[in-house]
Amino acid sequence: MNTKPSNPLQKHDNNRIVVFGILVFITIVTLGIIDQIRGLKVSAIILYFFAGSIGLIVLYNWLGYHRFLNTAVVLVINFFVTLVAMAEGLKTGGYLFIIPAIFGLVFMLGNTREYRLEIVAYFAISVLAFGYAILCIPDKSNWQNITDDIYRKMFVTNTLSVVILCALFAYFGIYFEQEIYAKLVDEKNRAEQHEKLILEQNKQLKELAFMSSHTLRAPLTNILALSTLINNNTNDEETNSIVLAGIVSSAKELDQTLHNMVSKTSSLIQTD
Repeated sequence: MNTKPSNPLQKHDNNRIVVFGILVFITIVTLGIIDQIRGLKVSAIILYFFAGSIGLIVLYNWLGYHRFLNTAVVLVINFFVTLVAMAEGLKTGGYLFIIPAIFGLVFMLGNTREYRLEIVAYFAISVLAFGYAILCIPDKSNWQNITDDIYRKMFVTNTLSVVILCALFAYFGIYFEQEIYAKLVDEKNRAEQHEKLILEQNKQLKELAFMSSHTLRAPLTNILALSTLINNNTNDEETNSIVLAGIVSSAKELDQTLHNMVSKTSSLIQTD
């Protein structure tokens, strides 16, 4: 099921997975090339398949598909790291790649409280894979013929790669956390401004309601009453003069009230 990001936070999490996936992909391909140069074809083939699997996961996420994504990431990484350790032996230090895998889980899975059991299960899988590697995989490979000199070089290469991955995961993890915090603060400020705007609009609507029911009715009632007096006193010029003056005054008051109402209505339209 295609679930395209519906909000900035979801898009943020997708970008985080893509960045982490690209880092892992580059590291694995580089190690595969190095092992191929050293003549370790089995290790190189496993690493290339590992990189291909990571690339498919990143593509799957980039296309907007997220179902079982976290599960796929955890299973693929732990499976291939364990497989590489079996192909190379513990003396190469390949099992150490489970450390950045566990380290990166915190950032890759994001800060969520809805899936606590799921996250615990992911960590348990990683710990079990690490324990299996330490307890069950021999120091030297039974799959390839590796010299002691190559063992030493591979241990140094793998250890440096692990340190670099951990550092990059930490850097980009903190970067994304700061970015999402800034977005949350911005969303909060927008919500508060929107709430203030609604309160101000409600206040103006109440004032309009009062003006239409009281302020507007008063001069209109006066005009109607004075008009009746004119009809009843057609021959009394002095009375008619007073009445006309009252009508003019009430008309001006009515005009001013209408002007104020139009002004408030315009301000409401502009803020929508």
